[in-house]
Amino acid sequence: MPRRSKVPLWSRPDRALTPRQRAQKARFLRALSLARRGKETLEGNLSAQGIDLGQVLKKTDAVKKVRGKLLPRTHDRIPRSLKFYEKGKLVHAEVANSQVASDIGRYWNTIAELTETGKSRSLRTLRRRRFKDLKGRFHLLEKNPKIILELE
Repeated sequence: MPRRSKVPLWSRPDRALTPRQRAQKARFLRALSLARRGKETLEGNLSAQGIDLGQVLKKTDAVKKVRGKLLPRTHDRIPRSLKFYEKGKLVHAEVANSQVASDIGRYWNTIAELTETGKSRSLRTLRRRRFKDLKGRFHLLEKNPKIILELE
């Protein structure tokens, strides 16, 4: 019988997960995202995804119970593996929380706007330029429009 880890599934980095666990974590994050945006209820979406509600309540800080209903918190500390441009290259790194993940998502939206319109104003207005990954390394987001257009 395999040993069970004390660290919950969604708190472990992606490289420490099996493909099945990685898929379950992705389903959980998708359900959490939809619930935060108000598209669906968290309980219904988690049960549809086949994720145990009791385990989610016990083992993650991303969900709270208010008046008998599961509600997503505004931020969580679930590590995610994301990609971004740094020093003229596409880089993959694991970020430690949802705030950094949201900023990287905004970064990709501004890149899409840059490639569609050619205007780099939205790149200059990005709030975060530097962030720390799960291993403690600092990364700088590439904000030079010429380099980004070359990479795209």
